Amino acid sequence: MTRRSQGTQFRADGAAFLALSLFCGLAGGFLGAVSQSAGPFHALSHGLLLDLFVLVPAFLGGMGRLVLPGELTTLPSLMLRFDRAAFLFLLTGALCAICGARAPVAFAAAFGLWGCGAILLALSTIVKCLECRVVRFRDLSPFAWSQLLASLGLVVVAPVVMAGLLHDLIAGHSVFFSVQYWLGKLQVPVLALVVQLALGAVANLVSLHSTRLKVMLPLLMTVPGLGVPVVWAHGVTVPGLADDWLLGLGVALPSLSVIGLICVALWRQSFALNAALSWSFPALLLLSAGWVLSFLSTRPEAFHSAMLFGAVFALFGCYYRWQEQFPAMAAPHWLGRVHLVSMGVSVLAMMPLLPVFQLCGEAGMIVSLVCVAVLGARLLLSRTPSMQECPARGDRS
Repeated sequence: MTRRSQGTQFRADGAAFLALSLFCGLAGGFLGAVSQSAGPFHALSHGLLLDLFVLVPAFLGGMGRLVLPGELTTLPSLMLRFDRAAFLFLLTGALCAICGARAPVAFAAAFGLWGCGAILLALSTIVKCLECRVVRFRDLSPFAWSQLLASLGLVVVAPVVMAGLLHDLIAGHSVFFSVQYWLGKLQVPVLALVVQLALGAVANLVSLHSTRLKVMLPLLMTVPGLGVPVVWAHGVTVPGLADDWLLGLGVALPSLSVIGLICVALWRQSFALNAALSWSFPALLLLSAGWVLSFLSTRPEAFHSAMLFGAVFALFGCYYRWQEQFPAMAAPHWLGRVHLVSMGVSVLAMMPLLPVFQLCGEAGMIVSLVCVAVLGARLLLSRTPSMQECPARGDRS
């Protein structure tokens, strides 16, 4: 395979997963809007799409297939087949989640297909990070560490959920209530993995010159990325830590520590405020403030929304950082600013204390989607890939 064709291929794989995440986000948002009048089946479709089919495929399948090849050697062709199979499983699972609003049995199929797709995606990422690296583990970037740890966590979580759901269905339990129960059980480990992936993406925007920071950062990310899934999987069959303790000790403390390390790195160095770094500040703010919102018992969904939106900001920051390397597809600076402001307005409009901004929030979300469409068009229509697009530093083809 030539450098040019291989770079184009990896770009297409990443774009496919990002497009899938965008489709699931739009479909889940629509089903959530109509679920108040349509009933619980639409609400379950909304939960499945937004919790399982948006951020995990976007980080691992989308940004992982765009960013990781720049740090790795040539990838085995078998892993490319794993990626394609994972995409097909996830796409079919998302369609089943949408159809479940009319045929509840499709909910179980959506859960099973998500599990198969997540496992294949995770295995491919693990092989990429372990077998295709050209540096020592200590020198891997925070993004690569976050991808590796989240994939290891998925390999632990997905089989347990699939086995538990299959056990309940064989026992004769209702499909709807079984899927609803396991989706609720899955929120803690999935949130831990998403937060860890988001922090890895933000940390990748900061230059960590200190060896101590390079060592401490992956150690802290190991707790939510691998420790929480293992403890959670053990607690499925054997009584263990309650979800509140697991979130507090396994996610909040290490996540806030990682945020502290990132802030220390930002304080000690001088950085140019580019588009990518601008996205990291609201991401860190939301990922920090989300834990405060968790104490508000009146609106528990505000915590979940803050954490997910913080991860979305980190995702866009990671994408803007990646596309800056290729002038042919780099977005204009004004587009990045408009996109950032529109997303910020949308998030502010969701605050319970600012209901008057609801119309502004809807307008901001529409503008944000237009900006995403422009970014996607520039990604797909670029016809001048440079030699730097080669995802394999050790590729001598």
